[in-house]
Order: sequence, then C-alpha cells, then structure tokens
Amino acid sequence: MTMSFSPMCFSRLVVFLAALFLAVPVSADIPQRKVTVVGNAIIKVVPDEMHWTVQISIDAATLAKAKGRHDSSMTDVLKFLKGQGSALKDLQTGGIRIQKNNYAPPDSPAAKTPFNCSTQFTFTLTDFDKYGPLCDGLAKLDGVQVQGVDYAYSKSESVKRDALKQALQNAKDKANDLAVTAGCYIDKPLSIEEGATSDGPRPMPMMMKAAFADGGTPGAVAGQIEISAAVTATYDLYYK
Repeated sequence: MTMSFSPMCFSRLVVFLAALFLAVPVSADIPQRKVTVVGNAIIKVVPDEMHWTVQISIDAATLAKAKGRHDSSMTDVLKFLKGQGSALKDLQTGGIRIQKNNYAPPDSPAAKTPFNCSTQFTFTLTDFDKYGPLCDGLAKLDGVQVQGVDYAYSKSESVKRDALKQALQNAKDKANDLAVTAGCYIDKPLSIEEGATSDGPRPMPMMMKAAFADGGTPGAVAGQIEISAAVTATYDLYYK
C-alpha cells in the first residue's frame, strides 16, 4: 500500500518536525577559557598639605560654666587660626556637643565637673614651616586637643588616575605571562574592576605628642607618601 501526502499535509509535517527539533535540549555551552589577575601600582609623591583635626573640650561643674569657657576658647581658636593667613584653608567647624557624666564615683574629680561642652573642627595647612608654631599656639588655648595631623597631596586624584593606568598595565602583563606559560595567548579584556587601595594620609603621632610637651615643637619633615591603585581584570584566552 502506497501512502501519499497532499502539499498541505507535507507542509504541516515539516513545521511539526522543526518544532520538535527545537524542543530538544542542546548540550551545555563550552566553558570559556579566561584568566583573572590583580594588578597593582604605587606612586610616591612629596606631600604638600597637612590635614588637621582639632577639638575643644571643656569640663566644668555646671553647664553654664562649661559652655562659657567653651565659647570663649572657640573665639580664641578661630582668631588664632585666621591669623595664619593663606597658609591655612578649608576651616570647618562642627556642632557643639553637650554631655553630662552621670556615672562618675561621688568622690572622684570627674564628679566635680560632670558637664562637658565640646566642638571639633578641621582645616588644611599648606605651609609646613608653620607646623611647630601652630602646635605651640593651640596648646596654650583652653581645652584644645590636637586629635590628628595627616600628610596629604593636593593633586592626589590626578595621581590616582595615573596609578590606575599603571595597575591595569601591570594586570595585563601578569595575564600575558600566565597565558604564555600555559601555552596560549590573551585577547581583549572581558571585565575590569577597580580594587581596594591602602593609600591615604599618613599620621604623625610623635609630632602630635611633642606639641603638648615642654618647649617648642620641632618642625615637620614631610618625606613621601604613597598613592596606590589596584584593578582586577579578566582576559579571554585563545590558542593559535
């Protein structure tokens, strides 16, 4: 018996077989060959700024006395700092913080002056020759504490971008070395991510201690600071 199909039935059969073929699961994609590396770069620069953090903190028997001394000291501090002229910039003051110590032992010195009034402020010093005189002058004012002095570089953002470029080149060189060792080659990058860095201002704890010692504070010695960058890059691999 011979079977025959009309043109309409044949067309429908072709469509059915095509749909059946597409419904069949295909094999998993072939794993992509790639290499991931971390590139690093460090650029050393001579700092040209000092970032200061200073606090006025006054303890007194009453809130009125604490605030009175605090406000008077704040006036003296601002007058002194503004007298430094163009060597000092970016002066910013925070809000006034008022506290009462309710947990001091009754016979302790802290119990006699339970109220505290404080303000923190920051500024940038660009003339390093004024470091010593500035420390000595602040140390003479009521309730003033130098909490931190950090070296910095005014053009750090530009240097950071250069460090990122160098870090990416370092990553590419690493990836190429690994690829050649494995008998293959790197192609275009598949991804590039900026990594964490450890650069930043460098504190001067010994100099801060000297600022409140007897006698004049020695001058600052800047030296160098490091501006670093890191990138994580993934490259495609291929064989010739």
